[in-house]
Amino acid sequence: MIQYLQHNSINKEKWDECIDKSINGYAYVYSWYLDAVYKNWSALVLNDYEAVFPMALKSKFNINFLYQPFFTRYFGVFAKTAIHENMVNDFFDAIPQKIKFIEFNIHESNPFYRADYQNKERFFQLIDLKQTYENIKKDYKGDALRNIKKAEKNNLKIIDNVEPELIVALFKQNKGKQLKEILSKDYLSLLEIMNAANRHQFGTSIGICNANNAFIAAAFFIRTNNRILFLKGSANAEGKSSGAMYLIIDVMLKTYAQKAESFDFGGSSIESIANFNHNFGGKNYVYLQVKKNNLPYFIKLISSKK
Repeated sequence: MIQYLQHNSINKEKWDECIDKSINGYAYVYSWYLDAVYKNWSALVLNDYEAVFPMALKSKFNINFLYQPFFTRYFGVFAKTAIHENMVNDFFDAIPQKIKFIEFNIHESNPFYRADYQNKERFFQLIDLKQTYENIKKDYKGDALRNIKKAEKNNLKIIDNVEPELIVALFKQNKGKQLKEILSKDYLSLLEIMNAANRHQFGTSIGICNANNAFIAAAFFIRTNNRILFLKGSANAEGKSSGAMYLIIDVMLKTYAQKAESFDFGGSSIESIANFNHNFGGKNYVYLQVKKNNLPYFIKLISSKK
C-alpha cells in the first residue's frame, strides 16, 4: 500500500536505507539533501519503505502545488526493485487530490506514458568512469583541450577541501547577476547542502589559486551511490580566462576514473553549459518534466492572460 506521509511522519533512517539500496538512488533524494532544499518535504511511501516518492508541496492562495526545488534535478519513484510502468502509475495516482497543480521532473528510470499529464524532455550529461583516465581523455575536444593546456601554462594551484562558504560566495559573486531567480534563501540552501554532504562524508571540493595564491575558482561535488555529482562551481574573470574550471573537471575525472561508475555534470538543457560538458565527452541523457493543471477554470483563465 502507498501512503502519503507528511514530513514529521517520515522515518528518515528507513528512507535513506531505501535510497542506498535502490536501483536508481541519487544524492538529490537523501533525507539530508531534501532537508537542505525544502525542510517541509513530504512523500509517498510503498509499504515499509520498499519504494519512495519525494514531494515538495507548497500552498499559495489556498491552492496546493508540487514543484521542483532549486539545486535538485528530479524526483519520481526510487525503489529497491525494478521500476515498471504500473508502479510509476500507482505512485502518481496516489498523489493527494488536494494538489491542483503539478510540475516537476522525474528520474530517467521511471517509465511514464500518461495522457493526463503533459511532459517535456530535458537533458543532463554523464561520463562513464568505469574506464581508464586515458580512455576518458580521448574524448576531450575543443575548449577542454585548449583550456587545460592554458591552465597548466598559468601554473594554477589545486587546493582540496575548500570551505563551502567560499564556494557559495564565489558562485553568488560571479553567477548571481545572471541568475536573478535565485534568492538569498536559495544560497543558504546551497550552503546547507554542502555542509550536510560534508557531515555525511559525501562531499568533495576543489579550489584553484593563481601563481600569487589568489582564489579564482572552486567547485563542490557529492559522491553517493558510486556516482560523482557536480553540484556547483564557479570562477571569477581571471579563473575563466585561465581555464581554471576545465582544470577542476579534469582533476576530478583523473581522480575517480575506475573508482566510481559515473561522473554527472548535473545538467544541462542550457546549450552553453551542455557544450562545456560535451567538450569532456559528456553524453546526453534524457529525463522528463511532467505537468498537470487541475486549477479552477477562472484561475487558469487569469494565468493564461499573464
